[in-house]
Amino acid sequence: MGKHLSACWVLLWLHHQWVAGKTQVEQSPQSLVVHQGESCVLQCNYTVTPFNNLRWYKQDRGRAPVSLTVLKNKEEKTSRGRYSATLDADAKHSTLHITASLLDDAATYICVVAAPCSPET
Repeated sequence: MGKHLSACWVLLWLHHQWVAGKTQVEQSPQSLVVHQGESCVLQCNYTVTPFNNLRWYKQDRGRAPVSLTVLKNKEEKTSRGRYSATLDADAKHSTLHITASLLDDAATYICVVAAPCSPET
């Protein structure tokens, strides 16, 4: 029975990005336990200006990150299988929705915000 119970949840880790000593991208919650079959929502807030695009990645332990979505427009929604994401560029906020979670969803999720290159960067 212990093995069955341990296979009923998914642990999600989020990653914070730091730029020049200041938090530029903040994700919440920092960690999350979700029962298999349940849905969850991950949040990403950022202060990066100007904004070029926002990307959500999934990184399995010991592996390279895999892109889940790229959001470029001011207000946008995307879907890819059980993953869907929204972007509100005015509010500088994005969400990643995972529906009907599976054990394979146990990973680190990374929100990356890109800014256009300039001579100062």
